Amino acid sequence: MSIIGANITLKGEKKGTITDVNGKFTISVPKQSSVLVISFIGYATKEVTVGTKKTLDVILKEDGVTLDEVVAVGYATVKKSDLTGSVAKVDMTDLTKSQVLSFDQALGGRVAGVQVVSSDGQPGAETNIVIRGSNTISDASDGTPLYVIDGFATEDANPAALNPNDIESIDVLKDASATAIYGARGANGVIIITTKRGTESAPRVTYDGYVTYQAAPKNLKLLQGQDYVAWQNEILGASGMADTYYRYDEALGRNRVLEDYANLPSTDWQNEVFRAAPMTSHHLALTGGTKTTKYSSSVSYYNQQGVIINSSYESLKARVTLDQQISKNVKAGVTVNFSNNISKGSAPSQGGGGDTQYFLYQVLAYRPLFYSDEDEDEDALLQKHPNYPYNPVKTIENTYEKTRSRQLSMNTYLNWMLTKDLTFRATFAYNWRIDRRETYDNADTYWGDPRYSSRHSNGKFSFREWDGWSNEYTLTYKKRFGAHNLTAMLGGSLNSRTSSNLGASSVMVPWDALGFWGLSSGTPETITTNNFVHNMASYFGRVNYDWRSRYLLTATVRADGTSRFPYNKWGYFPSGSFGWRVSEEAFMAPAKEWMSNLKLRVGWGATGNCNTYRDYPSQLLYLGDQSYAFNNSMDNPAIYISQMPNKNMKWETTYQTNIGLDFGLFQNRITGEIDFYNKETKDLLLNAEVPLSIGFDKIQQNIGSIRNRGMEFSINTVNFTGGKGGQFKWTTNFNISFNKSKITGLSGDQDFLVTGIQYPTIKNLYIARIGQPLSQMYGYVYDGVYQYEDFNEVSPGVFVLKDGIPNNTEERNNIKPGDMKLRDVNGDGKVSPEDQTVIGNGLPIHTGGFTNNFEYKGFDLNVFFQWSYGNDVVNYNRHRLEDLRGRHLNQLATATNHWTPRVYNSDGTYTDGNYTNYLCAVERSLDVNTSRVVEDASFLRLKNVQLGYNFPVKLIKRFGISSLRVYVSGQNLWTWTKYTGYDPEVSTRNSALTRGFDYSSYPKTTSYTFGIKLGL
Repeated sequence: MSIIGANITLKGEKKGTITDVNGKFTISVPKQSSVLVISFIGYATKEVTVGTKKTLDVILKEDGVTLDEVVAVGYATVKKSDLTGSVAKVDMTDLTKSQVLSFDQALGGRVAGVQVVSSDGQPGAETNIVIRGSNTISDASDGTPLYVIDGFATEDANPAALNPNDIESIDVLKDASATAIYGARGANGVIIITTKRGTESAPRVTYDGYVTYQAAPKNLKLLQGQDYVAWQNEILGASGMADTYYRYDEALGRNRVLEDYANLPSTDWQNEVFRAAPMTSHHLALTGGTKTTKYSSSVSYYNQQGVIINSSYESLKARVTLDQQISKNVKAGVTVNFSNNISKGSAPSQGGGGDTQYFLYQVLAYRPLFYSDEDEDEDALLQKHPNYPYNPVKTIENTYEKTRSRQLSMNTYLNWMLTKDLTFRATFAYNWRIDRRETYDNADTYWGDPRYSSRHSNGKFSFREWDGWSNEYTLTYKKRFGAHNLTAMLGGSLNSRTSSNLGASSVMVPWDALGFWGLSSGTPETITTNNFVHNMASYFGRVNYDWRSRYLLTATVRADGTSRFPYNKWGYFPSGSFGWRVSEEAFMAPAKEWMSNLKLRVGWGATGNCNTYRDYPSQLLYLGDQSYAFNNSMDNPAIYISQMPNKNMKWETTYQTNIGLDFGLFQNRITGEIDFYNKETKDLLLNAEVPLSIGFDKIQQNIGSIRNRGMEFSINTVNFTGGKGGQFKWTTNFNISFNKSKITGLSGDQDFLVTGIQYPTIKNLYIARIGQPLSQMYGYVYDGVYQYEDFNEVSPGVFVLKDGIPNNTEERNNIKPGDMKLRDVNGDGKVSPEDQTVIGNGLPIHTGGFTNNFEYKGFDLNVFFQWSYGNDVVNYNRHRLEDLRGRHLNQLATATNHWTPRVYNSDGTYTDGNYTNYLCAVERSLDVNTSRVVEDASFLRLKNVQLGYNFPVKLIKRFGISSLRVYVSGQNLWTWTKYTGYDPEVSTRNSALTRGFDYSSYPKTTSYTFGIKLGL
């Protein structure tokens, strides 16, 4: 095949030329010893001595460090060198060296501009992938990108349904010029996944299995034994209470002194709940085929025991593909995927989806010892006396929670080459998924014990089902006209998606023996049902043009019609991009020896979003209720209007501009990309607040706008190749991303929007204000503790706040030394709600990762670091466990670092307390949001290290083995951070408005793996 536009330069000279449309060139040389340097992107540079020949036949070989890898861009694939948009290709070799359930868990830090946010370390917990910042402040969307798996787009993609070993490639479409071909579904970016298929070969069996040891999580430091008793009695004295219910006063009243508790047994309940746990994975695959028939199949099993007792995750997956060349011009294929995932055990946080919310908080807060003689004769894990919080081990072991997710996807395609330039493709896909959740709290749990719960033994059942189909047709024309290359594509699609939900709960179950299956014997509490249907029709087209592979143009347009906006059905989403391979210009010939590639990219495009808070925003909706408030009663059955319709609802649209530069140096030993982008989203879909006078508190509207701007940089280097026999190689990959969001508009004249947390109930913890970023934490600035010098002592032990010292209450006389002090931000002399301000931000300034790969003979070492910088986390565990008011709760060990008052003697003298400590005095804290528990959660993590060995083929082929690899690896080996919680990479409130919240999160842990990969 002739190469058009290849560069020919005279070595050591500035003289040069390029090949014509037939791959031919002419150049004058001064002497026979002259050397010609021939290069073209994607091929290894070749040097040829002229000699006596006047005609040279030169054959270029594809470059081992190639820029012409194939990249998926939506309905097509292109060579990377021909890309005009911002598309990142994931290095699957590196990614599969992380032993994870699903690919998304290993994606963080590997792709510039892609942030992976996990709620916590719950086995099987899904992550949230955000590309170039969140476009939304809506409750209806978390910014999840569109997944396209083997050409089929779905909003209901479950990453856990695919085994990473079945994935051939992952391409991330980031800018609108690349994603606009998906129109209404591409606003949050697109992740294209291509799975492995059969090849023309004899049947080949591969096995990949590993066993993993998960270390027990680290413990937070809590009060133990003697310190706890001293603490509780200090609280009783400070509050002036005699405790006859919780028995804390009894601790020092049974002929004991505080020192006696130094030698009594003390229980750290974290040790009773946390554990080391195993994890295993097995993947078996069969591939093969002939020239006309190719097939593949695989089955995999994954089992992870949680590092919290009574928690686990289990997954079974199966997959089959078949590709058939029906005739010379017709090819068809089918793919079937099935997965069955089971999660068991209580989720400790709302982020983990648990109904038994925050049991981990109970673990931390439960008292470390017992007081009465009767207690001391009992097993420490049993507690007969009334006490809150309930014994955590007892609760966890008797709580039943099980979630089963099953998914089946089937897709087919037909390719028909009508002429050598024109191809027709038809596809059909069907996807089905059910999530079934069962919970039961018996009488030995806090939530089912009649002493604490009016619901007694109780349980819930929920069943959610999705099913949808997609039918697409495309017609693609490809033609080369001399130096001109043209590709045009037209297509249309129909999509339908139905989701239905069924939920029921029962209380007062009289008999626990049947557990969940005995709910029918209890009293029905709630029954909920709903059904939603969403239909979409689309038309789309794209044109790609290039001249000599030097000037590249791409234009797309898509029209989407949705059933969600019956009065504004259609949205139109165009895009265009231009690429200029500067390095292929003749004037760049002198720099060709060191500048292998230089390409400028510019793109603009529009994409849409129709994910509304409810599926029928334009319709009047009714809701049934058995406890409607009417006529002085709460128990009235009723049907009432639950939604005011808005017929003006329309598409939310994101406009994005991207400028990028691709470069390659020194024969592409150094390659990289840098991109700058500006992304603006308008007509945000919001469930916006409205005046209560109209009869509703919120109505779905198109109000508000948000902007994201950022920079991405990635570089890949071949640092060293050579050594004895040329068998040593060292490569490095590095990427960093900056993104800054800014809210540019809200509802009507609204300047800001405050958002709270539902569980636990925290009002106004986050603020979205025009002109400021998303996920800003909101509250008072903690200013330490009121000291004695802030007061006038009017009589021994009686203090009045001095003039000029801001006060926290309406009456200055109510303030006492040792009280929590809040900053008077606006300087008006008092602390009031107007002094609340931004106290942190859950979004990082920059994120990134870097990988080093070393190869020597059959050995290889992969070392991967990941980081996040500039993000904060609200450590709400500290808010509750440094509360200094918990007469029945344990505290973090830091609680001992609290302010203590003077001790007055009868003669008016006093002994000083400890005035320098950070925390206020006991019983003197305020239940408000403050900066005291907002922590810097920046981190650098040694995420993954793997050492492997590939056995020589000549050694293993005698045993009928074609390949054999063994490896050891470690994950989450070390984290450098200032964060004091279990893990800085946490967000149990995983929405665009409330990033960076940690309360009762499931701890992440260090793990160690031994694995084997075998090919037959």
